[in-house]
Amino acid sequence: MKRIIYIAKASFMIGVCLALTSCEDFLTSAPSNLLSSDGFYQTPSQSEQGIVGVYAGLYDMALLEHLYLSECRSDNAWVTPKTNGFREYSEIGTFRADYSLSTFDDVWNKWYKIIYDANVALAKIPSCDFGTRDDFKNQLLGEAHFLRGWAYFEMVRLFGNIPLIDKPLSPDEVKNIKLSPEREIYDKIIVPDLIEAKTILPINSEMKNASTTSIAGKGRADKIAAQAMLGRVYMTMAGFPLNDSSAQALAETELKAVITFSEGNNNMYWAPDSTEWRKQFLPADAYYNKYPIFSIQYRAGGTGNKAIFYFGPTLPTSYATYNIFGNGIYVEKSLMYEFDKVYTQGDIQLRDARGYDYSILSGFDAEPNFPEYSKSIDKLTLEGGSVVDVQSNAMFYKFMPSKHKINALGMTIDYDKSMSGNQDWPVNHPVLRYEDVLLMYAEILVSKSDVAGAMNIVNRIRQRAGCAPESTNNATEALKFVKRERRIELMGEGVRWFDLVRWNEWKGAIENMFDSYNNPDGIDKANVKEGRYLYPIPMDQVNVKPGLYNQNTGY
Repeated sequence: MKRIIYIAKASFMIGVCLALTSCEDFLTSAPSNLLSSDGFYQTPSQSEQGIVGVYAGLYDMALLEHLYLSECRSDNAWVTPKTNGFREYSEIGTFRADYSLSTFDDVWNKWYKIIYDANVALAKIPSCDFGTRDDFKNQLLGEAHFLRGWAYFEMVRLFGNIPLIDKPLSPDEVKNIKLSPEREIYDKIIVPDLIEAKTILPINSEMKNASTTSIAGKGRADKIAAQAMLGRVYMTMAGFPLNDSSAQALAETELKAVITFSEGNNNMYWAPDSTEWRKQFLPADAYYNKYPIFSIQYRAGGTGNKAIFYFGPTLPTSYATYNIFGNGIYVEKSLMYEFDKVYTQGDIQLRDARGYDYSILSGFDAEPNFPEYSKSIDKLTLEGGSVVDVQSNAMFYKFMPSKHKINALGMTIDYDKSMSGNQDWPVNHPVLRYEDVLLMYAEILVSKSDVAGAMNIVNRIRQRAGCAPESTNNATEALKFVKRERRIELMGEGVRWFDLVRWNEWKGAIENMFDSYNNPDGIDKANVKEGRYLYPIPMDQVNVKPGLYNQNTGY
């Protein structure tokens, strides 16, 4: 079945084939006018191609932002603090990275490329003649608003004060735009864009393409994705550093709307059992967009997910035909401890179904020309002071479509036959999942003293995974359960770092992690400076026009 693929090598690739400025110039300059859109956006079909081109800019985000700038930065992952070599993920995870790191510049440029392309679409589509298809015109405009609003949201979460550019500008014009305050970006563009998106976008089942064919299930942003993203935006505004208490009620409205929609549509987005939960991360046509509210779409054949290549230690051929890089990125010990817990159901003892052999891999036996990968055991001091043994080198495994995992689930998937290489994994990366929405809503319930309602959500997720339910009447304890469940359920998805920041727990969490690993060479808690909940304005951006940008605190 033909699919809309965001990262496809479409006939229209904004800013690549039709660029006025070279790609090399783009990567070493401020956001700039890269597309001659004259002669394009003249028909509904061209307009849709343009929107697909905006989605194309998401290609690197699973790797650069969700793995490196969130998971590796957070206490979900322990990265090898390399002292005799250079790996950007290690510089990020140890807080040694400065403004010269190329990942920061890449992420800045790629999000602003999406912003520029969305600005072009929003400037051109209104004057295109759609005949009687105003609904299709609104759909495309809604997608452009969603993508631009989301891009600005990620930029303020990563960099704080940034340039506000809401229309296509020339390079010279861009080079004179100063940084706008973070709050201004929220008020002037993020929130209005997402409100407009949720207002004019249809629900997924009503989305169509230029040929009036349904594109339901193809992975493009719809009304529910816009509401879920807006709920996340408001929850972020309610937390650190804005601390806007009025935003929580706005978040509640959006999150509740998503939950009501799900409940009224056969529990849409909810995997009913642990087997279905496990299958949703595999490259099967029936599961690509079955449960996530919104995902970055990846398919083999040159448009696959390269984050999987960089996610951890290498694997033998019994796991996958194509190998992975072998980075020193491991499941952090206190997170690993959660997957070691044993739960009793009758006469059966179970571990969390989301853990061993599905989201984490503890090791593997030796194979020809491939040595055994065995557990490295370390001590972990729990909150109450007791000490337990826990593995310190378990692998992130959630998105790896291994032969073992596929066989265990009774599936037949020959995805590797279409892969063009070891960075071409046809595995979507979830951006918004229903469990994320539920658990944000549970946070709100706790704050309103509805501890029972919050714990019902926590236990609904836990019991599906085979974990024993938790019980409390105490709001403080309930909030801890909600936060813990977010960490477990959403591990590897690029959520944890931003959670730690909005809870203003990032500094303590990182320092505690460093202490638990005994602060080895390459680790210095002095690097976890105030202000480093943001990343630095990249060096190439600062140098475009010296004095235009003020560097973030702590760099």
